[in-house]
Amino acid sequence: MNLKTSLHFLTQSTIRPKKLALALTCSALFLAASPLMAEDKVLAIVNGHDITQSQLEIAATQSKINVKEITTEQKKLLTEALINRQLVLNEAIKANYDKDPDIAARVKALTDSYIAVNYLATVAEKLQSSEDEIKAYYDKNIIGHTPQEYKARHILVKTEDEAKTLIKEIEGGADFAKLAKEKSTDAGSAANGGDLGWFTEQSMVAPFAKAVAGLKKGELAKAPVNSEFGWHVIILDDKRSAPPPEFSAVKANIDKVLIKEKLNQYLSELNANAKVQLK
Repeated sequence: MNLKTSLHFLTQSTIRPKKLALALTCSALFLAASPLMAEDKVLAIVNGHDITQSQLEIAATQSKINVKEITTEQKKLLTEALINRQLVLNEAIKANYDKDPDIAARVKALTDSYIAVNYLATVAEKLQSSEDEIKAYYDKNIIGHTPQEYKARHILVKTEDEAKTLIKEIEGGADFAKLAKEKSTDAGSAANGGDLGWFTEQSMVAPFAKAVAGLKKGELAKAPVNSEFGWHVIILDDKRSAPPPEFSAVKANIDKVLIKEKLNQYLSELNANAKVQLK
């Protein structure tokens, strides 16, 4: 390992703190460190200081190397990097660099964050939700709360006058699908008689979505609707509640939501029982 590679490892392999706040995201909670080996194999001794297997495994993880798939060459490079780190650390301690107030404060902050986050991960492991809890959340928050879906047709033209003329023709009995094929500038839907298929409000531009949501099944919009694409003549063919996702498809995500809620409750209780003085 050359000097440049060694220095890169030394600067990149420090334990990175994770944010610890009341509104914790679940992803930050399950990154607990791998437990150290009960019998830690010594890989090298540097001026009386052991370089161990557990240190190598931590370094591998920090370097995004799968410990179970580590190669002989990777192990050699990581061991060399750990030796270089220990040599530099020895010199830093000799120079009392670890006593520098700024360095000491940063080390304490890193240590405190690491301990707190990993302890919180152990708390999270005990908060796994039961099948009944997950199903209850699904029934309460997913079933019956799916978005409304609409099936509509439209004719898109360049001017408001064109759109108004088309509305009068349709109200007079003209065939909507035929006019869409002949007049609409939206080639994608024109070929299908203006049919847009099923969609939600969120998938359409705001003026169009608002107009569709205000129509009854089978109703033609009385006035053209303007959007960034032009002027729309709209008819609503049908509407329905979107089918909910299968329980099995969302079960894992619901579990994460419930754990996050429980952790937030845990942190709220810690705050409520603590004596905190803000200055």
